[in-house]
Amino acid sequence: MEELLMLETPSAAQKFLDSMTEINKQRLLNALLGLDSTHALNCNTSFYSYRNLKKIFKPNKAQPMQTLHFSNTTNDQLVIRQLKQHSFLKNSYRIEIRLNSVLYDYQLIDCLLQQLNESCCTDLFSYA
Repeated sequence: MEELLMLETPSAAQKFLDSMTEINKQRLLNALLGLDSTHALNCNTSFYSYRNLKKIFKPNKAQPMQTLHFSNTTNDQLVIRQLKQHSFLKNSYRIEIRLNSVLYDYQLIDCLLQQLNESCCTDLFSYA
């Protein structure tokens, strides 16, 4: 069985991007820009709702809001899940980021965005 090793976040991001086509890099960049703005708004927010009273017997349930799937030419898989977490009356937001089934924190998204922005800027200036 293949062993799942967690690479350092910047090298994992670079390894994933190195095997992507340019069109898929652009799609990934667009999706991550939207995700980043959504995450910035929701990461430290929670709210209380009486709607959850009917869910009182199903505590601590996570409801997926959005799932993004990306793969590269070497079949590495990046899966990003945005979840709404319910616990009693409280709702909160969380995000799961998995690269080849290994759980990473949000720093992976930051590294991907930084590297994609750098490569896009390099491509833009090379045409000038």
